[in-house]
Amino acid sequence: MNATTTFDAYAHTALLMAAFICSMYLAGRIAERRGRSFKNWAGVAGIIGPLALPLLLLLPNLHGNNSEHA
Repeated sequence: MNATTTFDAYAHTALLMAAFICSMYLAGRIAERRGRSFKNWAGVAGIIGPLALPLLLLLPNLHGNNSEHA
C-alpha cells in the first residue's frame, strides 16, 4: 500500500470495477434480448463501462415486433 494513497481510493476503485462488471453483464443480457451478440456487447461495456447501456437502448431491436419470439 502506497503511503500517499488513502483507503478511499481503494474503495472507489473497487466500486468502479464492480460497476464495470455489472454493466458488462447487463449490456450482454440486454443485447441478447434485442438480437445482438452477448460477447460483443459485454466487451463494449468493458471498454466504455455503463455508457454502453444507453447506447444499446438507442439501437434498434433486431427482433422487431414479431410475436413468434418469446
